[in-house]
Amino acid sequence: MLLRARGPPLEADSRSAMNRLGFTIAEVVVAVLILSLGLLSLVGTAALATRMVAQGQRHTRASVLGAQQLAILTSGGCPQEGSGAAVHGGFRIAWSVSSEAGGRMRRAHVVVASRTHGGMRLDTFSTAVLCRGRG
Repeated sequence: MLLRARGPPLEADSRSAMNRLGFTIAEVVVAVLILSLGLLSLVGTAALATRMVAQGQRHTRASVLGAQQLAILTSGGCPQEGSGAAVHGGFRIAWSVSSEAGGRMRRAHVVVASRTHGGMRLDTFSTAVLCRGRG
């Protein structure tokens, strides 16, 4: 007696598809690698953004300190000639006041120095004050 299978004969492709019920190890490894690369680039971008925000805060602080020093120097009208320096929270502030236009004007000059990853950053501020009744 001969036994015969019912239905059409199975092709090789459909047999391998039936035996494949999950993912191969190679597929899982590739998926994990792609996910890891994406996460690493996300972490790198977050670190860069954090550094840029901190740098922006330092630049803003340097600008505020420079503007404050100029305001102090010029608040009394015609400032006296001279120079000075101070350290404030990691910033070095140096200033000078010089006479110009035959003593009728004063030039106030402020330099704020701060450390950066690449060395030093210098922010320079300057203004002129007209001295009435002089000269």
